Amino acid sequence: MPRVKVRHFASLRELLGDAREEEYVVTDGTMLMDLLLKHIPERHRKVSRHWRKELFEMEKGKIKFDKDGTPVLSYDLILVNRRSYRLISEDGRHPGLRYKLKDGDDVAILPPVGGG
Repeated sequence: MPRVKVRHFASLRELLGDAREEEYVVTDGTMLMDLLLKHIPERHRKVSRHWRKELFEMEKGKIKFDKDGTPVLSYDLILVNRRSYRLISEDGRHPGLRYKLKDGDDVAILPPVGGG
């Protein structure tokens, strides 16, 4: 079963009780969206609702999904092995959130940064 390292930054790290880095053991075939929708919220049940609201676009209090059944993120600052999840290529395809996690993958979740 794949072991995946997940790193949280800034306000997301604070939301999760200062969890900078976590390891998840997932089943073969687990997709990036499964990690974000299921695995992380299950480990952090007390803040799971807020987690989902931070990461995903909401519609009438529920996560918004596109026509393919993929959740719509509020922002795109998610890296897998230091590459944008949108740019990962498998057999010439770009699976995005449907990327199947592999043993040793490093996922970084960064909230939008503001400043002035």
